[in-house]
Amino acid sequence: MKTLSAAFLEHIEGARTSLVTCLLMVRVDGLVFGFHTYDEPLTYNGVVYEPAASFDPTDIAVANQMDVDNLTIEGVLSSDSITEDDLRAGRWDYAEFRLFQLNWSDLSMGEKKDRKGTLGQVVLGRQMFTAELLGMMQAYTTSIGEITSPGCRANLGDARCQVNLEFGGSPSVGSPPTTAFTVSGTVDAAPNFYTLTDAARVEPDGYFNNGVITFLDGQLEGLAFEVKTYTIGSWTVFVPLPYDAAGRAYTMHAGCDKRFDTCRDRFNNTVNFRGENWLRGPDALVQVGRHST
Repeated sequence: MKTLSAAFLEHIEGARTSLVTCLLMVRVDGLVFGFHTYDEPLTYNGVVYEPAASFDPTDIAVANQMDVDNLTIEGVLSSDSITEDDLRAGRWDYAEFRLFQLNWSDLSMGEKKDRKGTLGQVVLGRQMFTAELLGMMQAYTTSIGEITSPGCRANLGDARCQVNLEFGGSPSVGSPPTTAFTVSGTVDAAPNFYTLTDAARVEPDGYFNNGVITFLDGQLEGLAFEVKTYTIGSWTVFVPLPYDAAGRAYTMHAGCDKRFDTCRDRFNNTVNFRGENWLRGPDALVQVGRHST
């Protein structure tokens, strides 16, 4: 409920106000951050809110057609709480936010609630970022159910796929039967933000294509990245790494291109294939007046 205290109502109806806009962010890892548009730190409900340079909110666009509330904030990457590396690493993805106003001269008046939701798209510029704040109506845009597709909709090793990624099996013709789907090691070098090398990797070319590498220590600890291409001893990822990966420990599992033939020949798992490779394409389904002669 957006009820205001009597003291707050009296204050905003006066000739002069001392209002400040506050933004409370809770990341998916549980870390809590506070930002506001005042020029000095404020502590409210046990959270310290950083001063004005942290962000600048736009007006809130609201409609009555159950559209998602549209709000954008702009900020400078000068705060120790928001760094370019953390944004690129995805540590702020799906963070919950709460936007409200306070009377900075008397916090006991309580707050005026404005919006609540999750963080959307973030765009990075030169020492600046622009973030989209999505209201609670965003949840109603989520699709319920699945769309049929010729490719498998499960991810390798998940509860629907059920492939045991620790199993040692023959991944392709000519490979040794002791080759495991999941391996571990240490990155020798990272020549650029996309490429990683490890001389201990002797699996055949393409073995980790579409696989996932998960880092175990350092700044990258807990972060996972999809592998784009793999050649013996070297591989590239789809998105740039936010931190230096040289010397970092990792685990990496083999990939799957989600084709029925791969599911059958490489993983012997057709019983759990989650695609409809026998479906005809939309062109064939909607064609009219065409006959074979």
